[in-house]
Parts: sequence; C-alpha cells; structure tokens
Amino acid sequence: MTPEADAFRATMAHMPTCVTVVTATARHGPVGCTASAVLSLSLHPPGLLVSLAAAGRTAREIRRAGAFAVNLLSWEQRELTRRFAEEPPCRRFIGVPWAVQDGQPVLTGAAATVVCAVDRCYDVWDHTLLVGRVVHSAHHPDRTPLLYHHRTHDRPAAQGVPPGGRPSTSRLTGRSA
Repeated sequence: MTPEADAFRATMAHMPTCVTVVTATARHGPVGCTASAVLSLSLHPPGLLVSLAAAGRTAREIRRAGAFAVNLLSWEQRELTRRFAEEPPCRRFIGVPWAVQDGQPVLTGAAATVVCAVDRCYDVWDHTLLVGRVVHSAHHPDRTPLLYHHRTHDRPAAQGVPPGGRPSTSRLTGRSA
C-alpha cells in the first residue's frame, strides 16, 4: 500500500530543504529549473546527487551536455524559485544575471554554486537521478540561503541562525548544533 500523493506531499513539506536552481548549457542558450532534491553524495571524490523530472527539458539537456551547475539561491533571489519552476523555459533567464563557470551558467548572487560533470544518470520512476563529480564549488558566507519549509520560503534567521552566521549553541550540550 502506498500513500496518496497529496498525503505524501504534505508529509514531505515538513522536511526543510535548500532551494536550488539547476542550470546547464544547451544548444540555444542556458536552461534551468528549480530543484529541492539535491544532496551531497561524497567527499572523496566530491560529488552531488540531483533529482530532476525526467520529462523536463533541463534533465534532457544535462544528459546531452554532460555537465550542470547547482545554484543555492540566496534569500534575495527568492523570486527566482517561481520563475524557474513555472515560467516557460524560454523566459527563465530573461533579466537574470548569470555568468559562465567551467562551461555552465551560474546565477550571479547565489549563496553557493557547484559545477559538476555528469558521472552517471539513473531513471527512477518519473525522475532522473544525476550523479555529478564536482569540478568547481564556491560559497558566499555573507549571503543568506533560501529555505523551503511548510510550503513557504524562509531564511535560516527564522530557524535560529542569524543571516550569514552560525547556528546557535544547543541548550542541551552548549555546543554548536
């Protein structure tokens, strides 16, 4: 027995996640989409796992290009979440500042960026899992990352982390959480 889609979606809304835009170079310009299923996979070698809708243009172009970038959005970029999730693909980059890093489009102003070469792709149900070997990573501690929790956008300050700061100490141990 499996849960209904709405019940599963409501359950997963309780899991906070960072908001990213996954981008890639395509034949006719950059492509990208909002993604929350991104995780660090390995340190040796550095790697990421990204899950994208298999039917989406971004997943298709990443497979063709063999590379992608993950842009961890900053709080100031929160409007890009909707743009890269809902706008037609041809309109997503209009007016959005970006640069090229290791051949891939990266969004200017992101809290962090990681560029990967595709190592493996797996089709699982209606998604494509991309295993990427990191070729470049950069973060900006002064930019507050955008979080998604309870179907709303938030920033770490609302979770006890000052913008650009470190988590508060644990009340139980006195150490950083």
